[in-house]
Order: sequence, then structure tokens, then C-alpha cells
Amino acid sequence: MKTTVERLPDFPARVKLQVEVEAERVEQAVDRAYRRVARSLRIPGFRPGRAPRKVVEMYIGKDALWQEALEDLVPEAYREATKQAAVEPVAQAHIDIVDYGEGKPLTFTAEVDVKPEVVLGAYKGLSVEKRVRKVTDADVDEVLERLRQNQAQLVAADKTTLEKGDFAVIDYDGFIDGQPFRGGAGRGEIVEAGGGSFLPGFAEQLVGMSVGEEREITVRFPDNARQDLAGKEAKFVVRLKEIKTRVVPELDDEFAKDVGDFETLAELRADVRKRLEEAAQREADVDLEAALIRMAADNATVNIPEVMIEQEIELMKQELEFSLLRSGLRLQDYLQMNNLTEEQLKADLRPGAEQRVKNDLVLEAIGRAQGLSVSEEEVDERIRALYGPGRNEEELKKLLADEDRRAVARENLLRLKAIRWLIDNADVTVVEYEPETPAVSAEAEEPAASAGETLAADSDEGEK
Repeated sequence: MKTTVERLPDFPARVKLQVEVEAERVEQAVDRAYRRVARSLRIPGFRPGRAPRKVVEMYIGKDALWQEALEDLVPEAYREATKQAAVEPVAQAHIDIVDYGEGKPLTFTAEVDVKPEVVLGAYKGLSVEKRVRKVTDADVDEVLERLRQNQAQLVAADKTTLEKGDFAVIDYDGFIDGQPFRGGAGRGEIVEAGGGSFLPGFAEQLVGMSVGEEREITVRFPDNARQDLAGKEAKFVVRLKEIKTRVVPELDDEFAKDVGDFETLAELRADVRKRLEEAAQREADVDLEAALIRMAADNATVNIPEVMIEQEIELMKQELEFSLLRSGLRLQDYLQMNNLTEEQLKADLRPGAEQRVKNDLVLEAIGRAQGLSVSEEEVDERIRALYGPGRNEEELKKLLADEDRRAVARENLLRLKAIRWLIDNADVTVVEYEPETPAVSAEAEEPAASAGETLAADSDEGEK
């Protein structure tokens, strides 16, 4: 097979491949197509699959048989041509069949956007600060206080009148224009009197109620409420059943034993400090990595094809949708709350998408420039780590044999190695800085079963 490649001057990252497939290979493809078609035909006088080729050609038409053959041969030859030309397509190709026929080679052209050439600038020995946040006593105190608040319990209060800060156990029935509405009734609900976590204006009107009292409360739903409720006035008939108060445990050795495998408060404090310091180091490592990638990308030159940016925008939109779904929101809800159209959202995502694509391309170029490589065993290991859990061996074998998936894993592993190379070869100055406000790590609020236990290893990056 012969392949020639032409760079299109008006599109720096687009090529035109001219491909010629040998006549003998074309004939083999047509013969395979004939055998495949013949097995599915019911031609009078012949058993399935036994009709001669000439008869099949007469029955379905010679052109139809050739089209059947080309549908398999052209994609196969195109993939081989991209490897011969050493180009990496980033979009669907536009293919034109130029010539084919009995005893003749197949010729076709394929025009396609490919990964662009990256001209690297300075990337070796980049000077950068690694800023590590200093963990203070105030940070530790903040975490311990949150732990105390998380361990607080609601107990029956020795009082009959509800005060601000108390917790009311209530039954309620809501009405709009005198009619009940969906979600407007509750039984045994707990609401903080005077707090703002319930419907705005509702909890404030509970203050002063007595146990057993029934009170009518009027509120107006905010404009961003559910569509059938937004901006509407509602009346609630509320009955106070019980008053509870929140009791927070003392910060002492007993508290330390309750929240983890600690004998003393001092052990708990030490564990919290260790976790905060580890979190500060991880945060500094992430910031260092991002700074080095951005510096290397800013120093490089690359003309990114529009299709790659559009693909990345779509990926970022999907990531946003997934994140919103985990919070119980739809993308349409998000757009409405932020007064955005989908086109405006895509415009907002574009700068980040351009930067992400450029970062990836530059990292891949650095990997190639430094001769970094990824073994097939490493690809297997990554696919197993990302997709293995919960799958049987047969399913995993299919994933491991998926060449497109392997290519993506290989690219991502190469980028990770390039990042590691950048860090190892950078001129890094470690700077510890004093925080302006306490930093509370969610990880530090979950003490380990034993002192010094590491909370979690760094998570693996999902494949695109």
C-alpha cells in the first residue's frame, strides 16, 4: 500500500492523505464480501453460501458487492495510512474514493485534522516556588471544634417555650390559595428556631411558641424555588410537638476516645496536625505541578485545530453535568440559575478548554523530546486499575484488547511521566507561608482508627 501526505497550508493541523491499495488486496476484499453476502442470500437452486460469485453479482448487482467490500477495506486502509504517514487524527476524516475497479488498485483521499506540531520553548530547569501552607494551632483548634459540633446530640429540653437556637420538632401543613401543594406537609420535622436553613422566614416565626401550640405562619417562596412555587405566598399551619436543645461534648480525653482510637486529647491533636500537614503538602504539590505545566505551555507554540477545542468544551460540559447530577441538579437548572444559555456556557468554557488542550499537547511533546516511553504492561496495569474493579475477567479482557482505549491510556501515562519529569528537573524553592485564616481539611475531620494512619492515597486520574 502506498501513502503520500500533504499538509494543507490554510489549515496548519490538517492533512490530505493519498492512498493506493494494491489490486490483489482489493480483489481479496471483494472475495471476502462475496462469501459473506452469499451466506445470507436465498437464491433459488443454490444452498446458502454455495452460489457462484457471478450469480451473486447478477442477483444483487456488481456495484453493490463492490460497495460491500469497500465498506470494510477503506477504513482498514485508512488506519494503516495514518500509521504510515505518522499522523494522529483528532476527528473523523472526509474520504473521497478516486478510483477502483476489477483488476485495478483502489485509490482514495482522506482529509483530516491531526494533532498539531508543537514547538517547545523553555521547559528544562524551570524556576518555581513550592508554597506550603504552615499548619497553626488555630487550624488544629478549628478542626477539633468542627469535630465537636459533628458529635453534638439533640436532647429533650427542660422548657416549654421555644427560644432562638432551640430545635423545634413540628408537624406542618402548607397551603397556597387555600389548597395543599406537593411537598407542603411534614411530620416530626426538626427545625432550628430562628435559623436560616429552612424556608426563608419560616424558622424565625417559630420563636416563642409553646409545646402543643398551633400557629399559622405566612412566607413567600423565593424566585429561584421550584417552578410551581416560585414567588408565591404560602400559609403553614404549624404544631410544636417538642423542644430539643443541642449538647456539644467537652473537648477532653473521653472525646478523643469517642472519635477514634486515641487514648488522650493530645494524641488526637497530633493526628489532626499530621493530617493537615499532609493535606498542605498535597495542595502545594498540586499547585507546583499546575505552575510548571502552565509555564512550559506558555513557552511553547502550537496551532490548535478548532475541532480539538470543541471536543474539549464538550468534555468539560459533560464533566459539569456529572458534577451537577451528584448535587441533584440538572444542567438546565444551572443555566437558569446563572441566567446563561448553552452557547454562553460554551463560550465561558472555551479559555479553559484551550489551555487544557495546549497543556496536554505540550506534555506529550516533552515526553517525546525526552524519550519517555510507556510499556504495554503499564497500559495493562492502568486499565485494570481504572476499569477492573467490579468486572469479570472476560469483560476485562475485552477492555484490555480495545486498541482505542489502550491508546488513550498510553497518552495519559505519557503525560503523567512528562509531569514527573518536569518536577524532577525543575529548580524548586520551598517556601512556607503563614495562613491568613484557618484552613480546615475535611480529611482532618475524620480521625484514623489509629494514630498516624494515612487517610487516603492520591486518586488516579480518569481517562478521557
